[in-house]
Amino acid sequence: MRILVDNPYLFQYFSLVVLLLVLFGISFYKGQVALRKWSGIGLIITPVVYFYLILEAYTLNIPYTDDFNLLETVHNFHVANGFVGKIEVLFEQVNQHRFAFERTVMLIMYFFTGTVNIKTQILLGNLALLGIFYLLFLTFKKEQISWYYFIPVPYVLFNLVYFENAVWGIAAIQNTPLIFFALLSSYGMGRNDQKGFYLGIAAALLTTFTSGSGILTWIIGTLILALQKRFKLLFVWLAIALAIVLFYFLFDYQVIPSHTGSVWPHPIFNLIFVFAFWGNAFYLDFIHPIANSFYADMIWCVLLGAGILLVFCIWLVRLFLARKTVWSDWFLWGAMMFAMGTGAMFVISRPISSYVMYGGNIFSRRYMIFGVALLATVYVCVIILAKNLRHVKRIAALLGLFCFIALNFVSYYLSVTSIRKFHEDLAIDSFYWKNHKTFLTTGDNFGDIPFWNHPTRMSNLIDTLNANNLLDFGQYKDLPEHKRIIAETGNKLVHYQGEFDLKISYVKDLNNVSSKFLRFEITHNGPSKPVYFVLASNDRTLLLPALPVPNSVSDLLKSHSYYGSDYQYSLYRSKLPAGLFEVWMMEKDPVAPGKWKSYFTGKSISLI
Repeated sequence: MRILVDNPYLFQYFSLVVLLLVLFGISFYKGQVALRKWSGIGLIITPVVYFYLILEAYTLNIPYTDDFNLLETVHNFHVANGFVGKIEVLFEQVNQHRFAFERTVMLIMYFFTGTVNIKTQILLGNLALLGIFYLLFLTFKKEQISWYYFIPVPYVLFNLVYFENAVWGIAAIQNTPLIFFALLSSYGMGRNDQKGFYLGIAAALLTTFTSGSGILTWIIGTLILALQKRFKLLFVWLAIALAIVLFYFLFDYQVIPSHTGSVWPHPIFNLIFVFAFWGNAFYLDFIHPIANSFYADMIWCVLLGAGILLVFCIWLVRLFLARKTVWSDWFLWGAMMFAMGTGAMFVISRPISSYVMYGGNIFSRRYMIFGVALLATVYVCVIILAKNLRHVKRIAALLGLFCFIALNFVSYYLSVTSIRKFHEDLAIDSFYWKNHKTFLTTGDNFGDIPFWNHPTRMSNLIDTLNANNLLDFGQYKDLPEHKRIIAETGNKLVHYQGEFDLKISYVKDLNNVSSKFLRFEITHNGPSKPVYFVLASNDRTLLLPALPVPNSVSDLLKSHSYYGSDYQYSLYRSKLPAGLFEVWMMEKDPVAPGKWKSYFTGKSISLI
C-alpha cells in the first residue's frame, strides 16, 4: 500500500463523501428509498475503510520507544524461573500501570508466529474501534432510532485527530482496547442479567490490566449495581474488586511518589483543564507553545467539554427520574463516566496553574482517542434525549453530521503529513542505530536513545531482541554504510536539478523554550522523486527524509493532489551534530532497482 503513502488520495476521499452526502439528501426529496439506503450505508462504510487503508499504508513493523520495553517482556517471560517468576514478568509494573493485556497479546503472537509483528499489533489494537462503533450502534437499535442518525458517528471515531494513538504500537494496543473493554464492562453491567454480570467482570479485569485508569471500571460497576439495587451481585462485585485492587497494589508493586503538585491551589484553572481534556477532539494538529493569548481550538475544546458535562448531568437526572431503564441507559452513562474519569485522573496527575488555553506542553496526541470516544458517546446520548422531539433530533443529527465530517476532513488534511513524517523517520531508525547509535525518532538531541541515554541498556536490549527473532532492523539494510554513501551513490560532477535552501528560525518548543529550528527545502524539477536529504561531512553522513509539501486547500481543489512538487524536512538544531556538511539529494536509481543515486546540490552548511 505504498501508493497511499506517496498519494493519500484525500481529494478523491473527500469527493466521494460529499457525493454520497448529496445523494443521501436528494433521496429524501425524491422518495428514493433504495438510494437513501445505499448512500447511507456508503456514508457509514467509507470513513471506516479509508481509515484502515491509511493505517495499513503508514504503519511499519518497527518498534518506537516504549515498544522496546514490551518486546523485552517476551524474552524475560521465557527466561523467568517458575510460575511466580512468569507472573511477575506478565504483570510487571510500568509507572502506575500493569500492561498484562498488551504483553499477553505479544506472547500469543510470538507463540503462533515465532516473532512479534508491530504492524499487526497496531492493526489489532485499532480493531477495537469497531467494537466501540458496534456497541454505540446497538444503542440505536435498542432505542428504536433509525440508523440514519448513526451516520455521523464513524466520522468522529475513524479519523486522525488521535493519529499518534493510531500508528504507535504500544498506544494502539493499549488505549483503544482500554476504551472498548471499559464500554464492554458497562454494557454487561447494564444488561441487568447474569450473563451480563459475568461479561462485566471479564471486561473489567481486562481493562484493569490494560492501563491504570482501568480501575475506574470497578467504581463504575459499583455505581451501576447500586442504582439498579442488585445488592447481592454488588457484594460479589466488591469482593472481586477488592481482590483485584489488593493484587494490583501489593504484588511486586512500588509506590511512585508524585512531584507534580495538587489541583487545589488552582481549582478553577484545573476545572477548565478537565473541560479541555473532555473536549480534546477539537485539539488541532499543530504545536501550541505558550502564548500571550488563547488558542482558538483550545477555547472550543473547553466549550465542548463544558457541553459534555451538561449532557452528562441531564443524562444522570434522566436515570434517576426514569420509571423503567434499559441497558443502553446504563451503558452510555458508564461510557461517559469512564472517559470523563480518565480525564479527571489525567488532570490530577498533571495539574496546571494557568489557563490551559494559553497552550504549552498539555496533551500528547494519543490522548485524543478518549475525547473522540467521549464525543461519539455524547452525540448518541443527545439523539436519544431528543428521540421524541422530531425537529430537535433532526437538527442535532445535521449539526453532528456536518461538524464530524468537517472534523474528519480537517484531521486528515493536517495530520497525514505528521504520520508521513513518523513513517519515514521510523523507516531509517535502523540506519541511525547501525551507523550512529541513536534514533531519528527519539530524544531532543543527536545521540539520544531510549532508557534515559543509559550507555549499554539499549545496545544490550537490541542484541537480545535480535537473538530472539523479536527485532529485524535489517529489513531496511539496502542503504550503504554511512561513510560510503556518497562514494557509492554520488557523482559531484552531476548537480541536482533543483534549488536547495535552508531556513533558520527560532521556534518555541512545547516547553516554551525558543530553540533554533532548521527547515531544509528543495524545489524539485526532475522526473524522479527525492527520497533523502544527505548531509555529508568528513566524519559522518546523515540522512533526513525528503517529505513532499502539502498543497494549500485551494491548490488541493485545483490539482486534485494532496502533495505539491516541493520537498522539505524540519527539525530542531539540537537533533543534528555540529560540523561542516555538503548537502546532497538521494533518489532511487530508476535503472537499477534496489540501488541509489545521489546528486550534489552545490551547497554546504555549517552547523555550530
